[in-house]
Amino acid sequence: MTRQEIALEIAKGLIETGIEGGFDAISCSTGGDYPSLGCSQWEGDRADDLLDRIPGGEKFVDRSYSDIATAGELEELAQLISSEAGQEVQRQKLQEDCLDYVDTLQGIVFLDDSRCIIYAGMWCPTSTSVVARFIRRRQERGYNIRSLETLRDMFRDEYAQAACIPRNCYEGYANRAENTFQYVAAIDLSTPYGVPVYGEGPFGR
Repeated sequence: MTRQEIALEIAKGLIETGIEGGFDAISCSTGGDYPSLGCSQWEGDRADDLLDRIPGGEKFVDRSYSDIATAGELEELAQLISSEAGQEVQRQKLQEDCLDYVDTLQGIVFLDDSRCIIYAGMWCPTSTSVVARFIRRRQERGYNIRSLETLRDMFRDEYAQAACIPRNCYEGYANRAENTFQYVAAIDLSTPYGVPVYGEGPFGR
């Protein structure tokens, strides 16, 4: 698969599973008083870039979450980002992000299986640098990162702690690891791209 094809499948996976949120998702960031927006939970400058691209979005640029909430404008913001124009901008921005994810992930030695790159890419919205470092360190320790099951187990059992996630979120991250695995294992990459059916490819899977 080309980088563009892998990026497209990562984007599709994030949208179809909703693991980062729906097109209308709005929450207060865990990092500060600013909104996390849309299907990839964009924050800060990235959220402002998203809003700048949507007609009418400039109203919400560079504003705190509490300011928007106090003004009673959360629903208006949700309608804006989930509008037809808002969804199209989110898809475009997500595709751009996913190309960056692929470029980073393809730089990891032995992370060369298309499904494994898609799986890892679906974690990259949490932090591309943290995901890449996490995978590299485990590959150095002898983990088989060409195995989708191994990646699932790594992210399920170790990622939350490695990413310094609060302990009360561990179960949610474990569920995300399993749900992402089920999605990636089931997608048809054979018909559009000629990738062997899952379980019939190289490396003994």
